[in-house]
Amino acid sequence: MLWDDFGGTALDMRKWQVYSAPDASSHRGVAAGTHVSGGVLNLVGGVYGGRDQGAGVISRLSQTYGRWEARIRADRGNGYSATAFLWPVHMGDPEYAEIDFAEILSGSRKSGGLFIHHGADDRQVQRTTHADFTKWHTVGVDWLPGHVTFWMDGKKTWAYSGSFVPRQAGMQLYLRNEMREGFHRTPRTPKRIAMQVDWIRVYRAPNGAR
Repeated sequence: MLWDDFGGTALDMRKWQVYSAPDASSHRGVAAGTHVSGGVLNLVGGVYGGRDQGAGVISRLSQTYGRWEARIRADRGNGYSATAFLWPVHMGDPEYAEIDFAEILSGSRKSGGLFIHHGADDRQVQRTTHADFTKWHTVGVDWLPGHVTFWMDGKKTWAYSGSFVPRQAGMQLYLRNEMREGFHRTPRTPKRIAMQVDWIRVYRAPNGAR
């Protein structure tokens, strides 16, 4: 189980790793964009050293099955995607898997995507949620054997029980303000653009459900 309210002035490194891949061909990110202040985790994408870079953190906790929740918001601006997702500790055989329970691609932040990725060829199923993500919302996902259920602000948004449900991967929580190949800022995009996280909760699946 993992809880973090992001109090104090620094990220708890016992719970998190800071994402840093400044020279990656896709999903670039710098540690300088990650900081804690005012009880909030700030993931600030923008121009660092003359290049657009994202920012993010990765939970040290990994688990198979459970519930993940995060209270998040995002600044408006094209070129960045605010994301909360589960990614396996070991991507590849015997299972390729990813669960995105918030992928806010829209620069206006008026909608967000829910995705389940499966297979080496990255097949996926998806749904769209509509909300103003410049305001705070609580997003969550339950991953149990044979079922994935998505939530927003306490309301179920999608229940999936098809063949793409991950079966055995140990997953880590990623919170990332993504800048990646194919994303482009516009003249109206601020030099710095933040995804903010108020808190996160990770629960283990009940006994008998694992």
